[in-house]
Parts: sequence; C-alpha cells; structure tokens
Amino acid sequence: MTAGRAAATVELVPSGPVRAALAAPASKSVTNRALVCAALADGGSRLVGPLVSDDAAAMRAAVGALGATVEDSGGAWLVAGTGGRPRSPDAPLDARLSGTTMRFLAAVATLTPVGATVTGQAGLLARPVGPLTGALRALGARVADAGGHPPVTAAGGGLAGGQVTVAAARSSQFASAVLLVAPFARAQVRLAAEGLGAPGYVELTAEVMRWFGVGVERAGAACWVVRPGRYQGRTLEVEYDASAAAHLYAVAAATGGEVTVTNAAPGSRQPDAGLPEVLARMGARVRRAASALTVAGPDVLAPVDADLAAMPDQVTTVAALAALAPGTSRIAGVAVARGHETDRLAALAAELAKLGVGVEQRPGGLVVHGGRATGPARVATHGDHRLAMAFAAVAARVPGVTIEDPGCVAKTYPGFWRDLAAAGLRPRASR
Repeated sequence: MTAGRAAATVELVPSGPVRAALAAPASKSVTNRALVCAALADGGSRLVGPLVSDDAAAMRAAVGALGATVEDSGGAWLVAGTGGRPRSPDAPLDARLSGTTMRFLAAVATLTPVGATVTGQAGLLARPVGPLTGALRALGARVADAGGHPPVTAAGGGLAGGQVTVAAARSSQFASAVLLVAPFARAQVRLAAEGLGAPGYVELTAEVMRWFGVGVERAGAACWVVRPGRYQGRTLEVEYDASAAAHLYAVAAATGGEVTVTNAAPGSRQPDAGLPEVLARMGARVRRAASALTVAGPDVLAPVDADLAAMPDQVTTVAALAALAPGTSRIAGVAVARGHETDRLAALAAELAKLGVGVEQRPGGLVVHGGRATGPARVATHGDHRLAMAFAAVAARVPGVTIEDPGCVAKTYPGFWRDLAAAGLRPRASR
C-alpha cells in the first residue's frame, strides 16, 4: 500500500512484534544542503542516491529556476552549477511546504544580480524567518520579509561580510542559511548563533560545505568562521536519513519487535542519529554490525526523562512511545518544536489525549503519563509528516488507531507506509 494523497486515513492492524531489515531513505538534510552547494559550485557535481521527496523536489525545482541544471542519471543527480552567480528567476521561487528550502533560498536570493522572491504554500507562510533576514541585512544584504514571515524578497547584489549574530532559538536553519552563502561575501564572515539548541545541524551544514571545497572553521560551541571562496563541483554519496530511521526503530520499540536499518553507517553528524540511545533508556536493545543498526524492543517500554534539545524533531517519536510506557515520562528542550510544521507540543497533547493518555504541556516540553493508551481513536496529523510517522508506532501496538492524512509523509519519506507493510504491518486505507 502506498497510502498516497487520495487516502484519507490509514489504520495499522497490530500483528505482534514487527521484524524487518530494510534501508532507510536518503537524508533530506544532506540532500538539500548538497543541492545548494552544487547549484552554486564551479563545474558539475554528482549527488549519488539523493532523497526523492516533496521537500527535495521543492529545492530541486528552485535551484533550476536560479540557473543550475539537475538531471537524473542512474540513481544520481547531475548538477551543473552557476559558479556562484545564480540568476534572478522570472517568477517567485516556490518552497512549497519546505522550511529548509524557504530559508536556504532566502539567503541564496541575496546572490542574484537583481533579486528574487521566495514564497510557498499557506502553512509555510506562517513559519518564522525574521532572524534570518535580520542577519542577512547585518551582512550588507537588502532583504525584506512579511512581518518576520515569508514571502522574502532580496534585492540581490551579494553580501559585504563581517561579524553577525543570528537569533537561532527558533530554528538552527537560520544559521545554516547564512553559512551556505557566506563564502560569496566580499569579506570573511564570522557567525555566532545565539540560543542555538541543535548545533549538530549547523555543523552538518559546515561539513557539507567543506566537502564542496570551502573553508569553514568552528570557532566555538555556536560560532563559525567562513573565508571567501568558491564551491567546487564534487561527487557526494548521500547518507541515510537518521530522522526517517528513527520512525522505523520506534515501531520495533513499540511492538517488542526488531528492526534493522541496513544503511545506518556510523559517524553521521545528523543529530537524530542519537535517538537509539534514548530508546535504549526505554528498555530497547541496540546493536551495530558495520553499517547495520538494529533496535529490538522490550515487552514493556520504560518511561524516560529526555532532554531532546539536540534533536527536537524526535519529540514526536519519544512522546508517542512514552504514551505506551507505564509511568511518567518528561521531555524537555523542545520549545522550538512549537514553530515547526505545526505546534507539535500542542498537537501531541491533543491527539494522545484521544487515546486516553494524559499529557501536560510545558513551555519547552511535555510530561506524558503513559501506559494506558487505548483505541478506537482517530488521530489527526495536522499535515505534519513527523506526527503521522510517530503515531504509526502507537497504531502498530494499539488496536483501532486510525491516522488521518497519511500521505503527508511524502514530505520526507514517501515510501513509509510501503516499508511498514513489508515489515508485516497490515494497513487498511480509506477515502
């Protein structure tokens, strides 16, 4: 089953412990960062095994409108770069529902000769961008937003450079966006990210930039220095998506089963690669063999106290599993999740309550009183791919849980429901 956009709901029929070995999709974070670097590079690049999803499609279309060409070639994308001179597009750039695409493009727009506008669909237009546009102005760009939100319009002409502090408490993407265009500033850029909760994502950006040949130095816990330079065309094999893999591990943890992600190579800088450590604290067994990482769930999950500041996207996964764990779990450090695709903390509290789970909201987290989740219940995803995938872990354990709008997973993991079916979970879709 594909659970495409036409399916209004999906119900997973619990069938006991899930057992599967499968590859996770390619990383959205790496794919979109690499697309920006390749599009701005001198010469051609080859991105091997990139993610094919709604978010990546938005970025791919946008860099094409900026003058880069992207062609399919046997499981790879061949990108002809613009040499640091993206053209001004004929129409506004459409980031669709992709926050990463919107913020990265807002920065790239400053490099165009006569400017560009970045917009998107309704849900995206509610997401913050003010700290980014403020930082770009501090570096000499002429850029405006709509009261701190998209659309963003840049006049073009490039960046002067210098020192800048970006308020990154609401998104690490503000800092990453500045870094991606910093090599093209006329002087060195020294960026400090204030209130940064997830530095791992910014360092992932820096790592991709280094791969494409520019100098990025980390000058502190939340400070980076970028020297003027040029991206060079490269071949990059896109690693697995640790965020997607987390949802597969969660199904194993929820059902007392065992899932092996076969392409989870060690050494990833993706912050969500740390999720198996949290699952181990909830009673799961984690083992590695080369690039394969296996999570085996316990018969009964244990509650957990977890500070997820370094991986706030995983609040959905941990909260869903906490709903199944008898006792009280406390999740902290995730205030930023209120400004993601939806207010994830409020959404988790509302939807888990439909299962009889008590959830207390805190300014920066949740308290989950778990162990009594029961169906039947129909849970809303709020158009949020991470909520849909997190609720799948609950539906794999608790009979009668129906998940609305299952097709929203196409944002980052179009094959999610197909992979769960291959793992033995029988889905029932309805329209």
